[in-house]
Amino acid sequence: MQKTTLLVAIMGAMFTLPALAADAPAYIITGNVGFTSDYVFNGISQTFRGPAIQGGFDYVHSSGLFLGTWASNISGNQYTNANMEWDMYGGYNGKINDDLGYSVGLISAFYPDGKTSVAAPNKKWDTSEVNIGATWKGLNIRYTQTITDWYGINTAGFSPLMWTATDTAATGATGASTANSTTADSKGSGYLEANYSYEFSEKLVVSAHVGHQKIKNFDLLSYTDYKIGVTKGVDGFVLGAAYTTTNATDNSLYDVSNTVDKKNLRGGILAVSVTHSF
Repeated sequence: MQKTTLLVAIMGAMFTLPALAADAPAYIITGNVGFTSDYVFNGISQTFRGPAIQGGFDYVHSSGLFLGTWASNISGNQYTNANMEWDMYGGYNGKINDDLGYSVGLISAFYPDGKTSVAAPNKKWDTSEVNIGATWKGLNIRYTQTITDWYGINTAGFSPLMWTATDTAATGATGASTANSTTADSKGSGYLEANYSYEFSEKLVVSAHVGHQKIKNFDLLSYTDYKIGVTKGVDGFVLGAAYTTTNATDNSLYDVSNTVDKKNLRGGILAVSVTHSF
């Protein structure tokens, strides 16, 4: 399950708790485990177009408080020296009425042993973000902003993989000219997204998503992503399929090479998944 999908689902869980009987427990703790043919986050494959095993635990209190943790394998071709993403998050969900709700939260993504480049051993992929969102019926709008560099991106510790001929041609220069200044960082980057889901029949849900990633001081890396998907509940499992594309430009942050292959990670991705909650 993708992080965005997971957090939107947690917001939805708050709408069900007040409807429970008066003697219902004040909180619920759930777990989830799943498999996906491609871990796609905000339109970009995180697994070099390969499969992922994912899972986590969530705590949702009737007051609106939620906490959770979630993890997935990732590709070291993209996140050098790392093979796992581990997220921790928390926040608060509120209700204005039965149809309208809101949420605020914090999420931190950790990449154990991951470093953005050999030349900058203290620069890590680890990223923390704050978010605020609103849900009206099947529509969710959410804005997320980094309070750290966006996944390690800055000119002091910028991975050499991210400088490409395409970047050079676009700017007419080389090196740190991809950024707006030679001492730029990416703290304060923002992601604005809209998610809509509609339940056609029992346990059959169709969804659509659009989001725009603005990477502060690194305009060439900013992009918009689009997704359509469907999920179906079957005997305690959720089966899903989603198609994602983006308008991200051809640069080696989104078109990654290893020693024998180069893959487009930025669009035209059809991912299928199966998830079980307990």
